[in-house]
Amino acid sequence: MNYCPNYGAPQVLGQNFCANCGFDVREPAQPGQVAVQPTARDIRGLGRNTVVYLTDAGLRGVEISSGTLLFLAVFAPLFILVAIYLVTNSGVLDVYAAIWMAASFLLYDELRWRGLRNLDRSPFPSDMDGKGRSWLAPWRSIRMADWNGRTLWFTASDPKRKITITFDREDASAVEKTLNAWRVRYVWRPPRLPSFFTRFWTLALLVFIIGQAILILAATLPFFPGEEQVYSTILNNTKSGVTGATFIQAFRAIYLNNIQVAWGGTVPFLGQLAFGIANYNTGRVIQVIAIGNNPPVSPSLVLVGLYLFPHTWVEESAYPIATVAGLLAITKWRTVAPGEFARRLNRGSTKFALSMGGVALILLVAGLIETSGLFIGLGEILFWVPLGVAYFLFAKRRRRRRQLEALEAT
Repeated sequence: MNYCPNYGAPQVLGQNFCANCGFDVREPAQPGQVAVQPTARDIRGLGRNTVVYLTDAGLRGVEISSGTLLFLAVFAPLFILVAIYLVTNSGVLDVYAAIWMAASFLLYDELRWRGLRNLDRSPFPSDMDGKGRSWLAPWRSIRMADWNGRTLWFTASDPKRKITITFDREDASAVEKTLNAWRVRYVWRPPRLPSFFTRFWTLALLVFIIGQAILILAATLPFFPGEEQVYSTILNNTKSGVTGATFIQAFRAIYLNNIQVAWGGTVPFLGQLAFGIANYNTGRVIQVIAIGNNPPVSPSLVLVGLYLFPHTWVEESAYPIATVAGLLAITKWRTVAPGEFARRLNRGSTKFALSMGGVALILLVAGLIETSGLFIGLGEILFWVPLGVAYFLFAKRRRRRRQLEALEAT
């Protein structure tokens, strides 16, 4: 049994015209082309909560998991965190929001994976038709599409049928041949940036540069009316938290403040705004330190001294990582192919949670170095030695892993 390319209704084998719309189902492919008719199991892509199969009738989509379960996956962790906040009355709300994002993303993706696994065990598409879980976008109903070699974005005649689908690498050529065979019209879009500029570490470096530019400008530009008093109060409150404190007390104050700034930066859009504000505040405090020195010194001199200490670079590197992770968690990391999705480390939710954990570890190191600097002064510079060794080992391991990946790809 085939499907009408125009209407999507099942057609009896040998029937020349669709019984529903009268479309000629005998229409041949374009000259020189061979019509590709993959089976449902051959080529499939993954959407947000839909697995999409390329069939001779069109794009057949099936809902992976129950919408109710996914709704609970998103909001159940939120209720728990709110209860903890009300009981303890401690912490910053944006930190709780970051933890909620990580927990809900992990649970959401796990439910999607279980639904996908259950779908693989059932016959398709006969058991899905008429149950509200499947839909069909006939090839002729697709008004426009965009194919970038891995991901297909399309919109059909049905205004509700707009979806982004990511396919496995080994299926990419077959998908493109199928789209060409059924003459799917491509929509023009502006040229994309090279993949280098969309990589995690490239974006983190860019955000780091932007953050430091904001910090330097805030440290050197004149205060607005009333600003100096505000930031003098902030500096005095910060000093009171570590003056006369033990090593553990000082470390706790420094670490908790830094982790709040970093994890708060993972909240999409609001976090990026908070990241910029945090760098601005830091720059203004540096200017207050320069003015309050006896005798007063240039803010640029304070900045140079600050960049000589290792804790500055370690700490400042954590904030861009958190900020970029928050953005990618709702964009690039949400588009994963079915084969990749089976491995938890490939999921966006896992990458986001690991990024948060990595940021916490980086700030732990930065906090220990900064707290040590409060007691040993300029001796903190000696920490550059173990940090340099750690970076060398990390870079060597990363280079070796890239070489292995290149060998596997060839």
